[in-house]
Amino acid sequence: MQKKLYEIIAEAQNGNKESMMLIINKFNLLIKKYSKKLNYDGAYSDLIINLIEIIKNIPIYENKNIKREECIIKYISSSLKYKYIKLSKKYKNIYVSEIELNEKITVSKNQTENTIEIKFLLNEFLDKLSNRQRYILQKIYIYGYTESEIAKKLQISRQAVNKTKKKALKKLQNSIQNLYIIFFYKFGLLFAIKKLFII
Repeated sequence: MQKKLYEIIAEAQNGNKESMMLIINKFNLLIKKYSKKLNYDGAYSDLIINLIEIIKNIPIYENKNIKREECIIKYISSSLKYKYIKLSKKYKNIYVSEIELNEKITVSKNQTENTIEIKFLLNEFLDKLSNRQRYILQKIYIYGYTESEIAKKLQISRQAVNKTKKKALKKLQNSIQNLYIIFFYKFGLLFAIKKLFII
């Protein structure tokens, strides 16, 4: 019986090299496409390394819905596209018009897939935060943890979690208005997004 994609990913996350290679081969054409567009020495290797990190961090245990194969493929493809855009800006070899902005990620009615795209849009803003601030916002707004659950995991008070969350959102306030507009037109007033802008 052929293994499901999430089972292969689980094995790769547990250190199975053959499973990791199966996934890399599955996305090899996409990696070659982006490395060719980046057009610098080491682009292919950078994308492979990024793909390995993506595979290691797919939350297949935290979010049961992401076990669907089409959801996993969208998650990985979107992550690679996000990395490609970041690298293209870093090396300044590609103009914005050449980043295929017309190739918009198809968003289904499934809230899980919406949440996945939200994650990538948030990443650029979350880079401005400390590791703890970033961790807390991701747990609350991407994975749906409560402040009490986060406090227990970090072994700190719920008040400390709330204070860190508010400080992080305050730090992001100059960027939040633009992010809100993006989310509003892409997804409507999702509950998570409405909460995000309450400081």
